[in-house]
Amino acid sequence: MRVFVVASFVEALCWFVPRLPIAGESLAASRLEVGLGGKGLNVAVGLHRLGVEVDALIGCGRDEAGERLLRVLSAEGLHTRHVHRFEATSSGRGAGFIAPEGQSAIAVHPGANLLLTPAHVERAAEDLERAQLVYGQFEASVEVLTAAFRRAHARGIPTVLNPSPWQEPPAALRETTHTLVVNEVEASRLLGTAPSSLEALRPSLPALWASWPECQRLVVTAGERGCLAFERDGDALQAPALPVSAVDTVGAGDAFSAGLCAALAEGAPLREALELGNACGAHVAARIGVLEALPRGRPHISSRTR
Repeated sequence: MRVFVVASFVEALCWFVPRLPIAGESLAASRLEVGLGGKGLNVAVGLHRLGVEVDALIGCGRDEAGERLLRVLSAEGLHTRHVHRFEATSSGRGAGFIAPEGQSAIAVHPGANLLLTPAHVERAAEDLERAQLVYGQFEASVEVLTAAFRRAHARGIPTVLNPSPWQEPPAALRETTHTLVVNEVEASRLLGTAPSSLEALRPSLPALWASWPECQRLVVTAGERGCLAFERDGDALQAPALPVSAVDTVGAGDAFSAGLCAALAEGAPLREALELGNACGAHVAARIGVLEALPRGRPHISSRTR
């Protein structure tokens, strides 16, 4: 079982604050955590820890953060043949504010992530074409992501897109995406309506399927309310969240994506994929940090999908 990840890497600085600040407000943080992350790196490491063979395409700087990335990948047992280091700019940087209940607000500067080109995808083509699934997100260059999805789609390899941080996906991605994974904010922008329930979203689905002709399923994560999923053939599922005390939700969505993609890559039913995604997301939300919080092995699943 193999997944190719169009990844991203950032050095993340997270401030723990009494509540999320409003515009123009300064708050005193109780502590600062500095670690390595990035949506693509998180998913790649999460997949690997779930027993999946992973090929990750990553851009980073020739800086200390890039050196730390190489050390982390080596310690995790992930190869680095598709990690490209650039002199022109620094590695990506991220900043997050974490409230006591685990809610977060995040900003990312992509840095070297945006220096990858479709030529790097071509160099990785042999590994990409061996994958059972290709995953991508919008901390990577859309141009690179499009090249990877086109190659995967042409060879019948399913693709999973998390369009985060949100931007309007170009037609080339809409024509090569098999599964969409979005949170509530992204779902509102994608569908033009708040994803409050299965029934609330149904009227928006025909337009979605029409503009995303190859998309077979939409998955919407909703934090403590679990997730919703729709398949093009009309089936819909709602998977309740596992009961945990959230302390840091940064990376919980990436952990969900790792669990979802691991299950889909091995051919599991969508029901099982949602359950594993929820279990991985809950595991991270109940712990401080992201890479250090990603589960090693498949976490216990105690809730059943309705």
